[in-house]
Amino acid sequence: MKRSLPLSALATAALMAMPSLGWADNAAAHDVAEHCPDTIRVADTGIEGMEELTRAFEPFAEAMADAAGIEFEFFAVSDRTAAANVLQFDQVDLVLAGPSEYAIIASRQDVEIAWGLERAEYGTRFFVPADSEVEELADLKGGTVALKDVGSTTGHITPAWMLTEAGLDIDRDLDIVMAADNRVQVLLSGDVDALGGGYRDEEIIQRMDPDFDYRIVADSGTMPRDPFIARAGLGSECISALRDVVEANQEELFEAFVAPAELEGAGDEAEERSKYLEAKFVFDTTDEEYDQVREAYAIVGNPLD
Repeated sequence: MKRSLPLSALATAALMAMPSLGWADNAAAHDVAEHCPDTIRVADTGIEGMEELTRAFEPFAEAMADAAGIEFEFFAVSDRTAAANVLQFDQVDLVLAGPSEYAIIASRQDVEIAWGLERAEYGTRFFVPADSEVEELADLKGGTVALKDVGSTTGHITPAWMLTEAGLDIDRDLDIVMAADNRVQVLLSGDVDALGGGYRDEEIIQRMDPDFDYRIVADSGTMPRDPFIARAGLGSECISALRDVVEANQEELFEAFVAPAELEGAGDEAEERSKYLEAKFVFDTTDEEYDQVREAYAIVGNPLD
């Protein structure tokens, strides 16, 4: 399902709230016009609905139109498999994905990382109640652990890899509960012994129960960056030109990218964008960076393809 929409009231408010945009005078915009199609079709593996996708991306799309003279057309996908399929069949040109999604997509077809997003707080931690006898992951043997969604980089693949690295068999030694949005609640209620989740889950714990005492018993460290994945058929010259436009105008474009996170009434897409508020666009992301994710998939026995 795809649709190209005019600038919404939300996007207008977002752009008006930002300082006046002063675009860099760069040759990349000319290269975009020469090597890219007039419209770039974009999807986001973290946002399912068309309206949500449009509200989340429209300020950035309008800013890119000003900087590079191209239009964005939005294409909603339901999951990482759908994102891989629409890329494979040339239905989209650019997909914002997480590290796990990239590893899966790159295992199935030829794609290129156009640029990336580096988050300040992006990794996995294991949380236990403060009075728990668990001091390290190996102590969880025989216990119950809450994780997030199947395939989530920080809420499933990485914590499962960490448990395996600690010497645990996640099928025999533990009772794993894929708790999705209830993952923090089951920790607070005492239904599980530990929660393996993203760094941002700590904020949720504190918000849901400020009096809950907890400890962190393991930390993955910072994870690979979130890539903007371009289909190879877009052409290396077009992909390079898009990358150059973003790099030349990165401050203005990043402000537009996160603008929905700071607007009231923006809905779920505001929450999705809020995880990037302290992030930045990066241009040195390589395929090798995701070998860590591939290793984790291999350890937990989940085939990438």
